[in-house]
Amino acid sequence: MPDICIQAQSPGDKLVATISKTLTSAGVPNILWGNYLLTVYGVPTIVGGVAFVVPDDLTETASSSLRKAGFAGCTHGSGCPFLTAYQRLPLAAHLHINDEFVISIYRKSDALWELSWSDLISASDPRLPSAVLGRGRGRFRPECDIVQVPHPVRYCEALILLLCRDHCSRSANYWMAMLSYILEYMDVDETHVFDENSLGEEYQPFYHALKGGIGHGCIVFWTNFVGT
Repeated sequence: MPDICIQAQSPGDKLVATISKTLTSAGVPNILWGNYLLTVYGVPTIVGGVAFVVPDDLTETASSSLRKAGFAGCTHGSGCPFLTAYQRLPLAAHLHINDEFVISIYRKSDALWELSWSDLISASDPRLPSAVLGRGRGRFRPECDIVQVPHPVRYCEALILLLCRDHCSRSANYWMAMLSYILEYMDVDETHVFDENSLGEEYQPFYHALKGGIGHGCIVFWTNFVGT
């Protein structure tokens, strides 16, 4: 069992670190994802659970290791409210922390297919913002440094790819909103962890267009990106 009472907890740094440590100990590389990741980047947002991205072939290992650690598998079947809610990415697995919060597991090929494992940084990295009133919770405490997150520049690139992939679906508005958070909270952050000049050359035209208010030039960008 985890060393903290999971049924009574809402997500916090220690609980997220416990989940990440459980996955890592089971041989499952894992990347923090979803709204909790946004709070690490300094974005103020509501957190309704914890999400991780894992290698495609290790989703079952991830799920079973968390169940063995004491997190509850879902017993609601297809009627689970967390499944009936609109999902922007297909869930590989989910477990319940309690009646209000879930752990969501996503396949890397669905969310971060271009991301290299070398592009990760610790959620405790001092380059990430600290907690600021009116912003997200910021970087984790040093003792929770096991949690890995995408470098913010690589996260931005991943969002651009997701937006381009899903440009004909209602998910596109969500990915555009995530990109707008980068503009509003990360591109102006005093830690300078996000530098638009570090974006890959193929991503910079789109990001500069987004900053100039021409974000829906996505299809043109995508055509140029894939060379069709």
